[in-house]
Amino acid sequence: MRILAMILTVALAGPAMAEDMARMTVAGEARVVAVPDLAKVSLGAQGKGQTPVEAMNATTTALEGIMARLKELGIEDKDIQTRGLSVNEETRWDRDTNIEVFIGYTASNIIEVRVRDMDLLSDVLGKVLTEGANRLNGLNFEMQDDAEMRAEARRSAVQDAMEKAQLFAEAAGVRVGRVISIDDTAEPLVEGPTMRMLEPVMEAAPEAKAVPVAVGEVTTRAEVTMVFEILQ
Repeated sequence: MRILAMILTVALAGPAMAEDMARMTVAGEARVVAVPDLAKVSLGAQGKGQTPVEAMNATTTALEGIMARLKELGIEDKDIQTRGLSVNEETRWDRDTNIEVFIGYTASNIIEVRVRDMDLLSDVLGKVLTEGANRLNGLNFEMQDDAEMRAEARRSAVQDAMEKAQLFAEAAGVRVGRVISIDDTAEPLVEGPTMRMLEPVMEAAPEAKAVPVAVGEVTTRAEVTMVFEILQ
């Protein structure tokens, strides 16, 4: 992990805030960067038919193959979750007759797959296409456990605020006294690269190649506001 500190503004508050105490309010911010170890993939299949049952059966056949292949690759049941299931009637407008013409039904079944072994990710994306997946809706990268990153970001944000308080006090010819308050002003959110994919309807290939994927990094951010006593 590497820590990136960002410079924020510092406000000095004099005796107007308290009759007998001069105060300094300082904001500190820090970011902790790491390589993600979890990928969430939204994928599934879409099928068509002249009846809702026919359309859903086409989709179900593909999903059964997809889920079986995922399990062969080592994806556990707990890491596969249905996120979208739909059946819709399709029509088109006939300009010659000015009426809607029935086309058929379209069924869709979308699942979210959590891939915990990043070395498997490229293979997973390729194999599901072979089994009939024709919907790849998104790919997000995260940390399985970001508690350490969050804690490190908070510590670094406090350190950033303390260092800036010392710097401004020295520049103003005063000394930093005790810490009066510390506020966590921004929940440390994980900011990661998100890969969005197109949604083409594709015919399954005889055997799809592993799909190249760039994992990149994820960032956790923290921000604190600290109030210090100013000593003359």
